[in-house]
Amino acid sequence: MLVLLAASADAAPPPAAAPAPGAARVWFYRVFFPLDSRDMPAISMNGWPVGYANAGGSFYRDVPAGTYHVEVDSYGRDYDQSQTIAFAPGVQYFVKIESLPTWEEGTSRHAFQRGTYYVRLVTPSLASLELPQTTYEGSR
Repeated sequence: MLVLLAASADAAPPPAAAPAPGAARVWFYRVFFPLDSRDMPAISMNGWPVGYANAGGSFYRDVPAGTYHVEVDSYGRDYDQSQTIAFAPGVQYFVKIESLPTWEEGTSRHAFQRGTYYVRLVTPSLASLELPQTTYEGSR
């Protein structure tokens, strides 16, 4: 029982306060899976960095309502990796960073992986299942 309490203590908590008037709250998270790369690619909104997509981590940013181009650094270039999203004031959004860790792999002599990452706006119902599996890393 004590182990379960300790493990759940790091889960992403709901923020105590609502975003400021005129702002939207945007959660970013990346679900951990064992074969994922250990990369921590930067996430940006309209070209400005907002944080890093740590495997198994989550954070949020309160941003002025508006339209943002959200992207994540990636070794590989693929289609549909970024999204342009209109954020309304007073609304919470959930952006999942998906990983394709085997975009490029090295041989057994020089083993390495370079991942390719994707931005996905997900529903609150999906986020409510996945976000508690992540470690909350703070907000700004």
